[in-house]
Amino acid sequence: MARKVFVSFLGFNNYGACHYVRDEFKSSKVRYIQEATVQYLMGQSTWTKNDAAYILLTEGAEKHNWVDNGQRDRDGNIIEQEGLKSRMNHMDLPFVVHPIQNLPDGNNEKEIWQIFGRIFEVIEDGDELYFDLTHGFRYLPMLVLVLGNYSKFLKNVSIRSITYGNYESRNKETNEAPIIDLLPLSELQDWTSSAAAFLTSGNVTLLKAMCNKKLRPVLMETRGTDINAQTLQRYMKALNEVVSDLTTCRGKNIVSGEHIADMNKYANKLNEVMIEPMKPIIHKLKDSFEGFMPSEDVKNGYIAAKWCFQNKLYQQSLTILQETMISHICEELDWDIIEFRKREAVSKAFRILLYRIVDDKSQWKAEISDFPLIEKALANETLRSLSKYYSTISDIRNDYNHAGMKSGAASEDSIVSKLEEDLDNIMSLVPKKK
Repeated sequence: MARKVFVSFLGFNNYGACHYVRDEFKSSKVRYIQEATVQYLMGQSTWTKNDAAYILLTEGAEKHNWVDNGQRDRDGNIIEQEGLKSRMNHMDLPFVVHPIQNLPDGNNEKEIWQIFGRIFEVIEDGDELYFDLTHGFRYLPMLVLVLGNYSKFLKNVSIRSITYGNYESRNKETNEAPIIDLLPLSELQDWTSSAAAFLTSGNVTLLKAMCNKKLRPVLMETRGTDINAQTLQRYMKALNEVVSDLTTCRGKNIVSGEHIADMNKYANKLNEVMIEPMKPIIHKLKDSFEGFMPSEDVKNGYIAAKWCFQNKLYQQSLTILQETMISHICEELDWDIIEFRKREAVSKAFRILLYRIVDDKSQWKAEISDFPLIEKALANETLRSLSKYYSTISDIRNDYNHAGMKSGAASEDSIVSKLEEDLDNIMSLVPKKK
């Protein structure tokens, strides 16, 4: 089971006592935000002896607030009051509170990195992290956000809470100060990173995981009745289906445009998104599929090939491009684009033009019964325009399919460059949709 870990910085000022509040929670009257935050967290979930708290201490913080009687009044007299160490001992916590002592003040880059390293070394693989940022240096929120992402990558941690006790904005009459939730800052980074991973590589895995993480508790709490959550869930399902069609070269689905239509439908319904940062991300995602038709159109295949190329899915781009060229001719000849015999006739027609054997039917390598189909394909002007590209695309596709295990195999740069050039030339021949 994952270890829960509370991490908090302790300052050196003489803090005033108040009640800290969040939602329905109200702490006992405390001087230290750490007491209130731990009270709140333990009310939200069960903490055990396997969990831990780490209090980060500079020399000044340890001297003035960790130990008892560390503060003095204006005349230099000792103020008799318990330090945080004693206060947390009185809480009878089920876990150990560890002081991380002798931290530098963070006055320069070297000291900041030392603080970063001291925190990172106590984090274990799979930890659930709960940060309190109330006391410490002004760069602290940035440090925690960076440290969190760093630890997610290297130690597979999750950040469950980032809070700040705003004593300065307390209600003077009730002496209550809010505990502010800063976790959305970390979550926004996750949304941004997940969307960036998709927009640069077509990988929807992180985005889907982030969405499911946020949707699951809402759908469970409302028993699936929350309309915005339902819509976002359906949007992500449609997006995943579109991407799956592209990455697995499902030509029939790509041409039909059904999944594109579903994705657009749910994207347009997300006017009141339950996750605010998703709004501009949804627009970005929708823009990345610009050009696809939300209805049956063989030209969707060319758009799909271009999309795959832009996302460095070169083998998928080649496969979809070549098969779309065949579908394109079948459509112009009013043939069923998924009928094997008709597709094979178009493919042979391309090869016949390539080898310049149009007038020598003895070399066509086809059943005589298929000759009328091939002849009809050969008469198609679009096929003749595309034939030179079909040849080079076939060569590159074969090179990919055989993993370059042949003499004269092309280099990666030449493959990409030639595919891009042919894609642009072919796209220029595709009639624009009115």
